[in-house]
Amino acid sequence: MAFKPKTQEYTSEEGGNKYTFQTVLPSVWAKVEDKITDKGGKLLLSVAMPEMLEKVVVAPQGLVLDDFESWTELEEVTMAAYRFQRKGK
Repeated sequence: MAFKPKTQEYTSEEGGNKYTFQTVLPSVWAKVEDKITDKGGKLLLSVAMPEMLEKVVVAPQGLVLDDFESWTELEEVTMAAYRFQRKGK
């Protein structure tokens, strides 16, 4: 059974901007999870947000934190990407 990435179109409520999410390989995700959580399992936003933009948000490409006009939209999009990757749908 080979890995087949899944995609999802997402439109932010805050800005109405469109994004495309795509799942990553389980081996990649395991490393990401290790990197973005502390020893207690708490999500480290300063690490998690850039990782979601780099690995899960595939369109528009090359987004960084400072591309967002508001914290609200940044948080909304990166957390939606995180939930999408965790559930795979």
